[in-house]
Amino acid sequence: MKILKTLFSKPVEAVDLLQQISKRAEDLTPEEQAKSFVSIRRIDGALKSRDSRIIFGRRGTGKTHILSYVANTVTAKGGLAISIDLRTLGSNNSIYSDRNLDAGARATRLVRDLISTVHEKLLERITDPRSKYGGKAIEHSLDKLANCVKTILISETQQVRRQTASDRSVKAELKGSGQISPTTARARASAGLAASYDDHNKDEVTVNGEPRLSVNMGDAASALTDIAQHIDGRIWLLLDEWSSLPEDLQPYLADFVRRAILPIQNISVVIAAIEFRSVFRIDFDNYRVGFELGSDISADINLDDYFVYDVSAQTAVDFFKSLLFQHLEAFAGDQGLKESSPSQVVNSIFSQDRVFAELVRASEGVARDFINILQLAAMRSDQTKISMNEIRTAAKDWFERDKQRNLDTNKFAQSLLHWIRDEVIDRKRARAFLLRTDTSDPTIEFLFDERMLHIARRSYSAQDEPGVRYQVWKVDYGCYVDLINTVKSPTGFLFEGMEISDTGNIEVPDDDYRSVRRAVLELRDFYESSGYS
Repeated sequence: MKILKTLFSKPVEAVDLLQQISKRAEDLTPEEQAKSFVSIRRIDGALKSRDSRIIFGRRGTGKTHILSYVANTVTAKGGLAISIDLRTLGSNNSIYSDRNLDAGARATRLVRDLISTVHEKLLERITDPRSKYGGKAIEHSLDKLANCVKTILISETQQVRRQTASDRSVKAELKGSGQISPTTARARASAGLAASYDDHNKDEVTVNGEPRLSVNMGDAASALTDIAQHIDGRIWLLLDEWSSLPEDLQPYLADFVRRAILPIQNISVVIAAIEFRSVFRIDFDNYRVGFELGSDISADINLDDYFVYDVSAQTAVDFFKSLLFQHLEAFAGDQGLKESSPSQVVNSIFSQDRVFAELVRASEGVARDFINILQLAAMRSDQTKISMNEIRTAAKDWFERDKQRNLDTNKFAQSLLHWIRDEVIDRKRARAFLLRTDTSDPTIEFLFDERMLHIARRSYSAQDEPGVRYQVWKVDYGCYVDLINTVKSPTGFLFEGMEISDTGNIEVPDDDYRSVRRAVLELRDFYESSGYS
């Protein structure tokens, strides 16, 4: 019946499906995720390797979708993928941010919750009736892993107090109480000994104990090693939303992964994180806690480095054409899509190819922004093909609706963004600027996280300044879209009349070194004008 329905049903047109595209990968079914994923040739091989790695990318760049792709690939090859959204870790996630608890207690709870979640997901997979795993040996190893989170130690403190007694009698009394609950970690123990003597002095000794959660990394590593040996294939631990964890606890979780999981030969770890909201290491006087990037774990994939139109226009256009086509195919389902190629989809939805290219430019390489701007423009098109004006209006609306709103609680960042717009777009007629690579500014990083600034090139040097390297930052399309077709419209990339090449290189005439220096943004000018030094 399903086959007959498919044969006689009319294929759906792309334009009718635009509003059905999901903006978040977690809202898609596993089948829809697999169908809508666009393979990225430059990183596809790295994703299929056994190396543990960190995938960087801001919100909406496709980190969750990539982890889903890795999970599907692993499963198809007979491996075991364990996907964990760290936003949902533990029964009460807010306890990790409770400043009334010291960092050690909070970090221990975090590690224990991760172990518990890994145990639950492994148990679910192994006890599935369709599972090829099982037996007493692996069950014993799972029990061993579960026991790693049941340890509670009582740390004792002793207090001695002496006071004058009013009589010469001798009296001794011992009191004690205790309660241990491994599952809830509520524990208290106290004991007291009081005595009075003929010399009119009274000594009171009090011993108090508070519960201290403990995780034995050696036991956890041993249990996971045993489990990995009983699995016919490789275990992949996929940790999404790393940056949702409090930054002061992230190095401790990284240290647990480094010590207890990474040394296991048959386990690979893939972490999805936001670059400037992730802290993988903290250094103390004689030791470090956490990952050393590049040495302990690879950090060679950064989704923020791909698909910015001003850096590589054709690559960005081709990627987003495929993304749109495959998403529409996934949502067409059994009915099928009328258009049979990415180019046909673009021709059926947009009035011109350059309109689609403008949409790609406006998205600044962020897939979620691409989908949101497209859907806003489609709603404005009123059953006609989407025009250039509708793309620009939608991009302005999306900037004000999603990005500008995030500045309401950060007035300093708002002031800096306005200053950058004045200095770069209004005065220099450019869309981008240079900052020295040794510049570290939390407000710039905030604007980058919120997708108001973008990194176009991570390293660039000018011929007249050997040894000095810059990062090329780009102002978001939404910051200047209302200036397009006005006298204030930017006329170049880094300075007037200058564009970046299709290969991503910044080509500056040999005799125009002043142009490079003119493109450097001096943040100290902003801080001085704002009253900060």
